[in-house]
Amino acid sequence: MTLDQAALEELRALGGDEFLAELVDTFLADAPALLSGLRSTDVDEVRRSAHTLKSNGLTLGAAGFAATCAELEQRARAGDLTGADELAGRIEQQYAELVEALGPYRGP
Repeated sequence: MTLDQAALEELRALGGDEFLAELVDTFLADAPALLSGLRSTDVDEVRRSAHTLKSNGLTLGAAGFAATCAELEQRARAGDLTGADELAGRIEQQYAELVEALGPYRGP
């Protein structure tokens, strides 16, 4: 997965390496529960989880991941979870790639 280096540099400029590492570590700690929420039968839970993952992905420069999350968020907002499992699977795969891409930015 390719990350937008400009987005990461903006975060680094805001608070330094420690700030960026804290954001990455927090995202990685929170993501498993959010990923689980994508598999819910409650459209509000799916929407909230997809929205949060999308926002975090954009913040960390993961535009492709964010776009997939946005697609699921829009479906849930419309109350239609048709194909949600397939999208959740794609998000989970992209997340695995994102974990690897964010590795160099993690804290000690």
